[in-house]
This record gives sequence, structure tokens and C-alpha cells, in this order.
Amino acid sequence: MLMTAKNDPSGDEDNQLEQLGKWGKEMQIEEAQALLEEDPAKKELPYLILPSGDVTISGCAESLFRMIAPAKRLFMRGGAVVTLIKRDDGLLALEILRPSAARSVFEKYAHLVAWRAGAKGEQVLKPVICPQEMAEALLQSEEAERCLPRVQGLINCPMMREVDGQLGVAGPGYDEGTRLLITGGSLPPVVSLDEAVAALSDLMAEFDFQSEGDRTRALASLIAPALRLGGFLKRRVPADVAEADQSQSGKTYRQKIIAALYNERMSLVTNRQGGVGSVDESLSEQLVAGRPFIQFDNFRGRFESAHTEAFLTAEIYFPCRVPHRGEVGVPPENYFVFLTSNGVDTTRDFANRSSIIRIRKKPPGFFFRSFPEGDLLDRVRARQPYYLGCVFAVIRAWHEGGKLRTNETRHDFREWAQVMDWICQNLFQTVPLMDGHQQAQERVSNPALVWLRSVVLAINETGELNRGLTATELFGLCESADIAIPGLRPGSDDAKGKKVIGTIMAKLFRDQNTLEVDGFMVTREERYLSRENVTDGGNFKSRIYTVTKT
Repeated sequence: MLMTAKNDPSGDEDNQLEQLGKWGKEMQIEEAQALLEEDPAKKELPYLILPSGDVTISGCAESLFRMIAPAKRLFMRGGAVVTLIKRDDGLLALEILRPSAARSVFEKYAHLVAWRAGAKGEQVLKPVICPQEMAEALLQSEEAERCLPRVQGLINCPMMREVDGQLGVAGPGYDEGTRLLITGGSLPPVVSLDEAVAALSDLMAEFDFQSEGDRTRALASLIAPALRLGGFLKRRVPADVAEADQSQSGKTYRQKIIAALYNERMSLVTNRQGGVGSVDESLSEQLVAGRPFIQFDNFRGRFESAHTEAFLTAEIYFPCRVPHRGEVGVPPENYFVFLTSNGVDTTRDFANRSSIIRIRKKPPGFFFRSFPEGDLLDRVRARQPYYLGCVFAVIRAWHEGGKLRTNETRHDFREWAQVMDWICQNLFQTVPLMDGHQQAQERVSNPALVWLRSVVLAINETGELNRGLTATELFGLCESADIAIPGLRPGSDDAKGKKVIGTIMAKLFRDQNTLEVDGFMVTREERYLSRENVTDGGNFKSRIYTVTKT
């Protein structure tokens, strides 16, 4: 039950006490007077009677959450009440409100009182502290679910969306249409399409993409978040998977630029296996926090997470368990997953849910451009509203053109593929979005091809291109470069290593003698070689593998 203790228009304190008495039972004058004479900074707060006397949990919860809802500080999310906290990077995030913390939160919105027995056994209202058990009951009430606004996600910049066929921009605050909480950012300027295309293309100009298809997918990654957050894409966006041939190639840097364009920073998922702090647990924590850009950075070895795969195709609700917080259902559609690796080794299901973008390291001596603001990432952060305006210009042109899409069918996320393919080909004048992508999906989900790619890159590094190598020599290369061979136990001898490599190559070259791997051609041929220490008739037939650049 709720009663406002603001001054009555008459300014008569006795009239205030009379109003307080209308709660249904007479308040002792001494108690009421004490409440009214509290700290003036708190005097304007209403009074809330906690469940006691004839005040029920439902009635109290109804009054409490109707009072809190307009402030847009507490929200409902998947059956749990969540609140806003500030992270170390300055961005706001969501956190499940624990009953112990809720006790003090409630005090910020009302003076808490309850019916208690007076000196003579009469019922009187007294100031109280909300018990933890009562706070838990209020948080779990149906009234909390009904009264508090629902939040679908967070974003730290204005978002373009469609209302009754017309484009508009939602600024900072809670947007009723998308149920997004826009936690910051400035309204972007209006930019012409030609200028926008040039500016966004320039962001990707100095990265050495393996193919034009990779470059096209990188451009699509700049635009897709705005299309999804604004509701133009009804379905999910695939994971942005950045693969490089060497460390320090810029794969993580490119993804940071995408987050910066939306005034965000990447939320990192730690690479641990099982138990407390595992990948799945770390992902759940970031999902509950609500910031939209989540990055699995610099993963080594095989990436295999059924939890992540399920999340990438989940609809409406995805369950997340957080230690000591219980389970919360997260709306999955407004998150964007990123993964970086120097050699992606994953499952076919994850590959099918990914947009794979391959990048090469620049040659020694190359320096990226610098700007008055610093490097490229500093420039994007400093001019973020402008670059967001460029994204909006692209969306505006696509919208005014009839929101067209192509007939692209080479990706499981078909809506994303068709819309982005049309935008990239027609507005950015690129090659088709999915060019070369199916081959990349096949390789990253095939351990033998993942191994062969590592071998090819090692051959390139050691200067062994254009030289025929036997299986024995390949085994020695793997030993020196610390490349794990699928199916071979650690510590195996040369003979065993040669045999396993021969088996792997036989499967890869089953019906062909050439195989292209990320810009290199591997050729298999048979040659007669001479055995050492044998003078006559010592030649034997052997398969030789030669790697050349395409």
C-alpha cells in the first residue's frame, strides 16, 4: 500500500497527518510526526506499507513496482528483476537484483513502514527495514512481472527503426517499440549515400583480406548490427569469425572497430575448459549483463561449445545460469558474437552459424595510417556519431529502394545473407557475399583441413614453397612447428607419424591431385626416390607434396 507524503496544497501539517490516517488504520501521532520530520531531502518520498496487518504481498508489490517502473532503473528479463550497474569500462550493464541488494534499492523509492503492535497492543505504523525474505517475495511476485518494463537488450548509441513505414531514430532512453535500453550516444548527422559508402569502405581499406568475398563479409559486419537492432532483420545475425594466417594481423582490431562504430566495447568470454569460469559460464555472464558485442578472443585449439551453438539459433528465450544468481531467460536476438583465431577448428554446426572472414598479416615494415585522433580505432571512437550516420545512410538507401534482397541460398542464416548480399553488391559494388564461404566453412569444420592449413602456413614461413616434401618431412615440420596431427598420440615416432600423415593425405586427395588451401595450392604427385645406403635397385615410389602460392 502506498501513500504520498508530499506537502498538501494547503501546507497544513495536520492535513498531512489526516491523509496518512486514510491508510485504513489510525497511525499514532508520534510515529507519523517522526516520519514527516525526516531528512528534508527524503521528505518527498512516498510511504510504502510492507506486508503486515491486512496489507498483502500482492498489494504491496503492486504499489511498489508501479512506483518504480517510470524511473526505468529496474526491468523484467526472462522472469527475473534486473537492475543497471556501471562496468569498469564505463558502460552500463544489467545484473540480476538479489534480495539482499533489493532491500536498499526499495528504500530509494519510498519510506518503508509496517504495522506493528504499539505499547498498549494497538496497531501502529513504524519505520522498518525490509527483511530479506520479504524482498525475495516481492521480487518474485506476479506484480513485478506485470508492472516493470521488459528489456530486450542494451545499446550505447541511437538506433534507426521503422514506425508505420517511416524511418525514425530512437535516442537515449528506453525505447518502447524495440524494448531496447539505449544507454548513451549522440544523434548522428545525416550523411549522403556516396559519402557513407566511401567512409565505411575506407575503414576496411588497409586490411589484407584473403579474397574479395572476405572483404564483402567484413563490410556486411559493419551494417548488420544496426539492421538487427532496428528490427529490419527479423532473424539472427551469424557469428563474425575472424581467422588470420599469423598473430598481430588485425583480426581482433577489425572487430573492435565494429563495436566502436556503435559506441560499444567488446565483452570478452574467457577461454577455459569446464568447471567454474568455463566458456559456457563466461558466455552466460555476458548475456545476462546485456551488452550486445561478445567476443571469444584468440581461441586456440578446437572450439566446441554446444551451448554457444544453441544460443546462435535460439529464439525468444535462452536460459542462462549464473552462480549464486539462479537462472534468467535472455532474449537472444540482439547479441552479436565474435570469435578470433589464427586457425579456426570447430564443429560443422558452429561453422554453419558463422560468417568467416579471413585476413592476412601485412608484410614486415608496413605501418597502418595514423590520424589526428590516433590510430584508426581512436578515429572511429572520436567520430562515432558520424560513422553511425554513414550506417544509417546505407539503411536509408536500402529502405527507400524497397528493402530488396537477393536469392542467395548458400548460408543457413538466409535472411541475413540475402539482405546483406543485396546491400553489398548494389550499394558497395562488391562481389557476392558468399563467394568462397562454403569452402571456408568446410575447412574450419574438418580437422584434416585445419591441420593442412597449419602445415601450409608453416611451409610458407620456413621458405619451403615450391619444394616437394615427403610424409616423413612433413612429420618433421609438424614436430618443429608444434603442429598437432589429428589422430596421432604425442610422443609417436617417425614411422607412426609418417603413416598417420599418409592416411590423412590419402583422404584429402581421394579423387584429386591438387587442393587449394587459403591462397595456396597443394599438389600431390608420385616420384621414385633412392634409398640411402643402397647402390642398385634401391629406388622406391613415394608421394610428394608441393605447396605453391596461387
